[in-house]
Amino acid sequence: MTRASTSAANFGLLLVALVLMLHPVMGELTSRHIRHHLFAREDSNDKCHTDLVANYQEYKTRCEDNNDPQKTCFTHWAGDLKGSKACLRAEGDVRKKLMIKDDTMTDFTIDKPADSFQIWYPKLGGVSLSYDNFDSSTGCKDITIQRGKNLLWNIWVSDEDGDDKDIDALNHSVTSKRLCSKWIHIHISSSFWNL
Repeated sequence: MTRASTSAANFGLLLVALVLMLHPVMGELTSRHIRHHLFAREDSNDKCHTDLVANYQEYKTRCEDNNDPQKTCFTHWAGDLKGSKACLRAEGDVRKKLMIKDDTMTDFTIDKPADSFQIWYPKLGGVSLSYDNFDSSTGCKDITIQRGKNLLWNIWVSDEDGDDKDIDALNHSVTSKRLCSKWIHIHISSSFWNL
Protein backbone atom coordinates (compact mmCIF):
# COMPACT_ATOMS: atom_id res chain seq x y z
CA MET A 1 0.00 0.00 0.00
CA THR A 2 1.15 3.49 -0.75
CA ARG A 3 1.31 6.21 1.84
CA ALA A 4 -1.66 8.01 0.21
CA SER A 5 -3.87 4.91 0.24
CA THR A 6 -2.96 4.19 3.87
CA SER A 7 -3.88 7.76 4.83
CA ALA A 8 -7.15 7.49 2.91
CA ALA A 9 -7.99 4.19 4.61
CA ASN A 10 -7.22 5.65 8.05
CA PHE A 11 -9.35 8.70 7.28
CA GLY A 12 -12.21 6.44 6.17
CA LEU A 13 -11.99 4.42 9.37
CA LEU A 14 -11.97 7.62 11.39
CA LEU A 15 -15.14 8.82 9.62
CA VAL A 16 -16.90 5.48 10.21
CA ALA A 17 -15.95 5.60 13.90
CA LEU A 18 -17.25 9.16 14.20
CA VAL A 19 -20.56 8.29 12.52
CA LEU A 20 -21.02 5.26 14.79
CA MET A 21 -20.22 7.34 17.85
CA LEU A 22 -22.75 10.03 16.91
CA HIS A 23 -25.49 7.63 15.77
CA PRO A 24 -28.33 7.61 18.37
CA VAL A 25 -28.30 3.83 18.77
CA MET A 26 -24.53 3.55 19.05
CA GLY A 27 -24.19 6.79 21.00
CA GLU A 28 -25.00 4.95 24.22
CA LEU A 29 -21.78 2.97 23.78
CA THR A 30 -19.54 6.04 23.84
CA SER A 31 -17.87 6.91 27.10
CA ARG A 32 -19.58 9.35 29.47
CA HIS A 33 -16.70 11.81 29.07
CA ILE A 34 -17.09 11.97 25.29
CA ARG A 35 -20.89 12.18 25.48
CA HIS A 36 -20.59 15.08 27.92
CA HIS A 37 -18.73 17.13 25.33
CA LEU A 38 -20.75 16.01 22.32
CA PHE A 39 -24.19 16.14 23.93
CA ALA A 40 -23.79 18.71 26.72
CA ARG A 41 -27.26 20.21 26.25
CA GLU A 42 -28.95 16.81 26.54
CA ASP A 43 -27.07 15.85 29.71
CA SER A 44 -27.75 19.17 31.44
CA ASN A 45 -31.47 19.45 30.65
CA ASP A 46 -33.04 20.09 34.05
CA LYS A 47 -36.38 20.97 32.46
CA CYS A 48 -37.29 17.27 32.18
CA HIS A 49 -38.88 15.29 35.01
CA THR A 50 -40.40 11.87 35.58
CA ASP A 51 -41.85 12.59 39.03
CA LEU A 52 -45.11 14.15 37.85
CA VAL A 53 -47.96 14.65 40.33
CA ALA A 54 -51.68 15.39 40.13
CA ASN A 55 -52.99 18.95 40.51
CA TYR A 56 -56.76 18.59 40.24
CA GLN A 57 -57.83 22.14 41.13
CA GLU A 58 -55.68 23.74 38.44
CA TYR A 59 -56.70 21.06 35.92
CA LYS A 60 -60.40 21.53 36.78
CA THR A 61 -60.15 25.31 36.29
CA ARG A 62 -58.71 24.92 32.80
CA CYS A 63 -60.53 21.83 31.50
CA GLU A 64 -63.72 21.03 33.41
CA ASP A 65 -64.99 24.52 34.27
CA ASN A 66 -63.83 26.16 31.07
CA ASN A 67 -64.91 25.75 27.44
CA ASP A 68 -62.31 28.22 26.18
CA PRO A 69 -60.67 26.62 23.10
CA GLN A 70 -57.46 28.45 23.99
CA LYS A 71 -57.03 26.08 26.96
CA THR A 72 -55.94 22.81 25.35
CA CYS A 73 -56.73 19.66 27.36
CA PHE A 74 -55.33 16.18 26.74
CA THR A 75 -56.77 12.79 27.58
CA HIS A 76 -55.23 9.35 27.09
CA TRP A 77 -57.67 6.92 25.49
CA ALA A 78 -54.95 4.32 25.93
CA GLY A 79 -51.76 4.76 27.92
CA ASP A 80 -51.04 7.29 30.68
CA LEU A 81 -48.35 9.55 32.09
CA LYS A 82 -47.09 7.00 34.66
CA GLY A 83 -43.36 6.59 34.14
CA SER A 84 -43.28 9.23 31.41
CA LYS A 85 -40.66 11.95 31.09
CA ALA A 86 -42.03 15.45 30.50
CA CYS A 87 -39.81 18.26 29.24
CA LEU A 88 -40.72 21.94 29.21
CA ARG A 89 -39.15 24.03 26.47
CA ALA A 90 -39.84 27.32 28.27
CA GLU A 91 -38.61 28.61 31.61
CA GLY A 92 -40.06 26.93 34.66
CA ASP A 93 -40.56 23.54 36.26
CA VAL A 94 -42.65 21.12 34.19
CA ARG A 95 -43.96 19.56 37.42
CA LYS A 96 -45.65 22.88 38.21
CA LYS A 97 -46.67 23.70 34.64
CA LEU A 98 -48.28 20.35 33.71
CA MET A 99 -51.69 20.16 35.39
CA ILE A 100 -52.67 16.50 35.85
CA LYS A 101 -56.25 15.64 36.82
CA ASP A 102 -55.68 12.72 39.22
CA ASP A 103 -53.51 9.73 40.06
CA THR A 104 -54.72 7.75 37.04
CA MET A 105 -52.43 10.16 35.11
CA THR A 106 -54.62 10.06 32.00
CA ASP A 107 -55.89 13.65 31.72
CA PHE A 108 -53.74 16.78 31.76
CA THR A 109 -53.25 20.33 30.49
CA ILE A 110 -50.50 22.95 30.50
CA ASP A 111 -50.49 26.03 32.74
CA LYS A 112 -49.84 28.51 29.92
CA PRO A 113 -51.00 27.41 26.45
CA ALA A 114 -47.98 29.09 24.82
CA ASP A 115 -45.54 26.85 26.75
CA SER A 116 -44.18 24.14 24.46
CA PHE A 117 -43.48 20.70 25.90
CA GLN A 118 -42.59 17.14 25.00
CA ILE A 119 -43.63 13.92 26.72
CA TRP A 120 -41.62 10.75 26.22
CA TYR A 121 -43.13 7.40 27.25
CA PRO A 122 -40.19 5.02 27.92
CA LYS A 123 -42.44 2.31 29.41
CA LEU A 124 -44.78 2.49 26.42
CA GLY A 125 -42.35 1.67 23.63
CA GLY A 126 -40.48 4.98 23.81
CA VAL A 127 -43.09 6.90 21.80
CA SER A 128 -43.32 10.67 22.29
CA LEU A 129 -45.69 13.59 21.85
CA SER A 130 -44.70 17.24 21.37
CA TYR A 131 -46.84 20.38 21.67
CA ASP A 132 -45.61 23.59 19.97
CA ASN A 133 -46.55 26.84 18.22
CA PHE A 134 -49.77 27.70 20.04
CA ASP A 135 -51.77 30.48 18.35
CA SER A 136 -53.81 32.42 20.92
CA SER A 137 -56.16 33.86 18.28
CA THR A 138 -57.31 30.46 16.98
CA GLY A 139 -56.41 27.94 19.68
CA CYS A 140 -54.47 25.95 17.07
CA LYS A 141 -51.27 24.16 17.98
CA ASP A 142 -48.76 21.80 16.36
CA ILE A 143 -48.84 18.25 17.69
CA THR A 144 -45.95 16.00 16.72
CA ILE A 145 -45.80 12.31 17.54
CA GLN A 146 -42.85 10.00 17.19
CA ARG A 147 -42.61 6.24 17.14
CA GLY A 148 -40.13 4.79 19.64
CA LYS A 149 -37.42 2.17 19.24
CA ASN A 150 -39.86 -0.64 20.03
CA LEU A 151 -41.81 -0.92 16.78
CA LEU A 152 -44.54 -3.02 18.41
CA TRP A 153 -45.82 0.19 20.02
CA ASN A 154 -47.75 2.91 18.24
CA ILE A 155 -49.07 6.34 19.13
CA TRP A 156 -51.91 8.15 17.41
CA VAL A 157 -53.75 11.36 18.20
CA SER A 158 -57.19 12.71 17.37
CA ASP A 159 -59.05 15.92 18.03
CA GLU A 160 -62.66 16.15 19.19
CA ASP A 161 -63.97 16.54 15.62
CA GLY A 162 -64.96 13.10 14.35
CA ASP A 163 -63.73 9.61 15.25
CA ASP A 164 -60.71 9.46 12.96
CA LYS A 165 -56.99 9.34 13.69
CA ASP A 166 -55.69 12.80 12.87
CA ILE A 167 -52.03 11.84 13.35
CA ASP A 168 -50.73 8.26 13.31
CA ALA A 169 -47.11 7.11 13.75
CA LEU A 170 -47.84 3.63 12.38
CA ASN A 171 -46.43 4.35 8.92
CA HIS A 172 -44.18 7.32 9.75
CA SER A 173 -41.55 7.46 12.47
CA VAL A 174 -42.28 11.17 13.01
CA THR A 175 -45.44 12.97 11.93
CA SER A 176 -47.08 16.27 12.79
CA LYS A 177 -50.33 18.15 12.28
CA ARG A 178 -51.86 21.46 13.31
CA LEU A 179 -54.95 20.79 15.46
CA CYS A 180 -57.43 23.41 16.62
CA SER A 181 -59.82 21.70 19.04
CA LYS A 182 -59.83 22.12 22.82
CA TRP A 183 -59.50 18.37 23.48
CA ILE A 184 -56.66 16.22 22.15
CA HIS A 185 -57.00 12.43 22.52
CA ILE A 186 -53.83 10.33 22.87
CA HIS A 187 -53.80 6.60 22.11
CA ILE A 188 -50.70 4.50 22.87
CA SER A 189 -50.91 0.77 22.32
CA SER A 190 -48.70 -2.26 21.76
CA SER A 191 -51.49 -4.42 20.36
CA PHE A 192 -51.76 -4.57 16.58
CA TRP A 193 -55.52 -5.03 16.86
CA ASN A 194 -55.99 -1.76 18.77
CA LEU A 195 -54.05 0.38 16.31
